[in-house]
Amino acid sequence: MSTSSPQKSASSPPSRTEGPDFASWSPMVLTKFAQDSYAKMREQEDQLEQLRQDLKTALEAYRALLRL
Repeated sequence: MSTSSPQKSASSPPSRTEGPDFASWSPMVLTKFAQDSYAKMREQEDQLEQLRQDLKTALEAYRALLRL
């Protein structure tokens, strides 16, 4: 049975749920991060839309094969 503390050591990498400390960022860095994040989000939305269209096309083709 371990008696070690559940606290993380200073050398532990941050968990995925913690995230960056935005309060310590300069306004210029925050602005750049927001712009980059928005551009990435738009790119991902475009990719998702293309995948949705591909899925729709594949389902239509599959249904057409089933009707034969």
